[in-house]
This record gives sequence, structure tokens and C-alpha cells, in this order.
Amino acid sequence: MKRHLVPVSGSPYIIQRLLVFCGSCWLLASWIMVIGLRQPMLPTTQTWLPGVRMMLIMSAIGLVVVWPMAALSTSRDVPPRTTLRHTVILLITAQLITWPSGFVTTWLFSRTALIAITLTGWGLLAGVITAWGRSRARFWPRSISMLICLMLTIVSPILVLMDESIRSAIPFSPLTSLWYLAGGGLYDTTSREWIAGLAPWLIALASWPLISRAGGCPEQPKAGHWRT
Repeated sequence: MKRHLVPVSGSPYIIQRLLVFCGSCWLLASWIMVIGLRQPMLPTTQTWLPGVRMMLIMSAIGLVVVWPMAALSTSRDVPPRTTLRHTVILLITAQLITWPSGFVTTWLFSRTALIAITLTGWGLLAGVITAWGRSRARFWPRSISMLICLMLTIVSPILVLMDESIRSAIPFSPLTSLWYLAGGGLYDTTSREWIAGLAPWLIALASWPLISRAGGCPEQPKAGHWRT
């Protein structure tokens, strides 16, 4: 029986390193645009807080909009587990912003932890949605996945900008949730904030079994493996 070496476009470790590099570049570029390279004239919590809030927003945009857009732009279908693995790598990279921010603000540990949970929950939910669309090489599933990510991101902020009084009624957005959580200061977190922060996690974990079973392509063989 003749054996063939399956051609592989690149090592998965190279792709993972590129993801870490690209994620770090996004955070660095966001830092330069939002805060700059110079230290504030009066480095207090009040001078750091606006920049920290914007950095969290930029991190959320990177996880929920930029990453799905880049992942869904590929021409071939990708297994859902691969997309989920790539998403987890980016979620870990995003913690470089979340946890150090607690040292330059007045956040309690519970608020810092809730902000990290909220950011990773929304990133994970976007990753699950992206995994469904990315597992299919057709146009419509990928367009629908990207549209869902955009709607989850921008609908709530637009409504809040139109009417500030309804912000408490529609916290279900990564941008509005992180913006108001980061402005909490010394106040302790509420049960409503925890519910809003854990909701994306619950939706993502509940949807993953359906997404993984409905994947459009099997897991690709690793480099150097022989197939008969």
C-alpha cells in the first residue's frame, strides 16, 4: 500500500506564535494611540483611568471584531477546535492589559476579576461564533457570523449614545459593559454586574457542543504525519 505525506501549509506552533505577536502588536498600537509613550505629568489614578478604560475597549474590539474579521477572511474552512484554540491564545494575551490595570486604578480585586471575566467571556463568545462560520468555506455562514459579532458589539453603544437613561437596561455588549465596569472605582461589584459578566461565558459554553458537532470540516492532520 502506497503512503503519501500529507502537505501542510505551516506548523501550528508558527501560527500560535504569529497570533501572540499580532495580539501583542494590537495592544502596543492601542497603548500608543490611547495613552502615548510619555508618562502623564501627574501620574495619579484619575489621570490613568481614562486611558485604561480606552485600552479595555480596544482589547474588546480586537477580540470581538478584528479577530473574527481576520479569521473569517481566510479562503479555506478551518475546524472549530482550531479556531477555539486560536481564540484562547488571544484571550490569554489580553490579560496583559486587564490585570496590571488594577495597580494604577482604584479598582477592588473583585472588580478587576470581573473585568477580566467579562472581557474573556465576550472574546470566547465571539470565538465560538467565529468557529461556526470559519468551519465553512461558503460566503453566507461567514457573513452571518461576522454580522452577529458586529451587532453584539455596536448595537448597545449606539442605543446608549441615543439615550443615556437606558444604559442600565441594555448592558449586553462588550463595549458598554467594560466601560461602566472600569468606571466603578472603589465601589464593590453588584450581583447584576456579575450576571452580565458571566452571561457571555454561559452562552458560549452552552453553544460550543452544537458548534463543534456542526463543524463543516474535520481536524486537519499534523505536519509530518503519514496517511495511507
